[in-house]
Amino acid sequence: MPNRGGRAPSGPWSRLKPLEQDFLESYGLPSKGDNRLLDFKLQEKYYTKIVERYMTFCSDAGRGDELLRRFSALEWAPDSTPMSTPSAVPSPSFETLQSPEKSNALSGVLEALRKLREAIVASGRADDFAVQAYLFCIRLSVLVKRADSYHPAVLHLLRSMHPRHPLTSVEVQEVAGYLVLDTACRRRQLSEAFELRRRYGLRDAKVGVVLSAMVHDDLFAFSRVKRAVDGHCARIMEWAEADLRMHALKCIGQTYLQLDVDFLERVTASSWDELKKRDGVGWELNWSCRGNSQAIYHELQTLSGFHNHYKRRRKSKIPSSKPLLRTSGKGRQGEEEDTGERNDERTRPQRGDDRNKTSSVVLSDYRTCWLAKTDQPAVELEAKGESFAVHKSILTTHSEYFAACLSKSSFVEAAENKVMFDDVEPLYLGYYLGVAASYSSIVPHVPPTPAQNPEACVKRTPMRDFVEVYKLCDRFISIDIGIFMIECIKTTIGNGHRALFRAQADEGQQRALMRDFADGFEALNLQHPEQNMLGKTMIEYFCEGIHYPTWIAYVDEFLDSPRFVGHVSKGFARKLDNAIHSRAKLRQKELKGP
Repeated sequence: MPNRGGRAPSGPWSRLKPLEQDFLESYGLPSKGDNRLLDFKLQEKYYTKIVERYMTFCSDAGRGDELLRRFSALEWAPDSTPMSTPSAVPSPSFETLQSPEKSNALSGVLEALRKLREAIVASGRADDFAVQAYLFCIRLSVLVKRADSYHPAVLHLLRSMHPRHPLTSVEVQEVAGYLVLDTACRRRQLSEAFELRRRYGLRDAKVGVVLSAMVHDDLFAFSRVKRAVDGHCARIMEWAEADLRMHALKCIGQTYLQLDVDFLERVTASSWDELKKRDGVGWELNWSCRGNSQAIYHELQTLSGFHNHYKRRRKSKIPSSKPLLRTSGKGRQGEEEDTGERNDERTRPQRGDDRNKTSSVVLSDYRTCWLAKTDQPAVELEAKGESFAVHKSILTTHSEYFAACLSKSSFVEAAENKVMFDDVEPLYLGYYLGVAASYSSIVPHVPPTPAQNPEACVKRTPMRDFVEVYKLCDRFISIDIGIFMIECIKTTIGNGHRALFRAQADEGQQRALMRDFADGFEALNLQHPEQNMLGKTMIEYFCEGIHYPTWIAYVDEFLDSPRFVGHVSKGFARKLDNAIHSRAKLRQKELKGP
């Protein structure tokens, strides 16, 4: 029937208001049959909307603490933290819980990222955009502690995308660091975490400190490095913080009858009120006055001599773990027995061994530290008639060679617990064992930093010692220690180069450094690719730093190092050839690095 006036309707009409659907929610999961997001351009548009929504969420928060509270509100949800306990997770603020739309906004962003990830996987995309989207998803999911979101994303990025579209070294180090920390802190698979660190070549020293703290249940070191890492790593470390803190509290409760609350707060990285409210500490406080200051103690009555010991060590960065485990009032070896008198001026007597040590020497041969107090037997190593008794775990943990020959019963070494070497110098074997023993302790090993004024420093360790220990690391397949030794060699090369360049008028120092470079170079096996690269670096830095008149005057002293002299002559010829072709003057320059 025609309308009045003879006009037909221009289009469909309805009294219902059009539905305004959110753009991010209008697309479904590809795994549920919605294939619209498989289009590459639509994926990029969808990702742009996700980033805009996230930036709006951050700008609405205003301050950083409010943003953290909103992250915590989403983390507090039961489906996001299946492995956490109510006592270990702080409750979100009342204002945050009363604003569900704020948490819903971030939940919508995470759900949209899941759709985008499924679309990227289903479309087989592996390019810069896919890497960027995955990195954004991983970082955001880590901040809200959504392991079900960041863990599969990390695995897909490293195992699937990286082989097809290689990530940058910085991206690999970042993502691998998240995976190692998650494996150690959330999943509690320490052996797998060490294997992942080796597989991806992770060289972050802070991650190494975290792993060492997890192995030794060292809450103090764990808390200290947690304050030093970035926010993403700190969020992953929170998975293990509650258990480490509870373990430390149990150790303290079984050891002390009374304890300084300041020390307790520093060890647990928590205030007294937080310990009572969050961890359920039932200890009581006693207030006692000392002059004009007040000290707080809880009802745990300390062991005899603890306060004097604590006062003597209050300036140290890391308090010793020995007071937490002592069961008598006797002092340590080299200290007088405490009589209970609090003498603030008494200092610890220095032992003779300590006076002879050089604190900056990286390589050491202190054999008393090689034997650990466990039930496993010691292994005897014999090098040119000199014997070394080393704990078996120190060898098998850091060397694939020793792990194989001491574990398989078919080898004679495993049956006799003895390994003999006819071509290894005892000095360098002792240095190697010293580094391996220190890797087994709670103290992490980091490469020495370059000296600011190497020309004014006393030379600590000869370059040849580092080279010989690195050759043993390569022979015994000690990958982590080998990487550490390479960094030590490079630092020594850089310090020697800068000392040569800056102290050209000091002939004595020039000759000593020439001998150091010559001995280090002669010890290299140039058929080995890594050692060949180190040799080229040595020659390059030596030629740029040596004073030419000094080399001319004293080159005859180094005829016992023919390879070194030959390669130095090649280095000078190469510099001269480059100057001729570039029509520039032959000049030296101070190099950075290596």
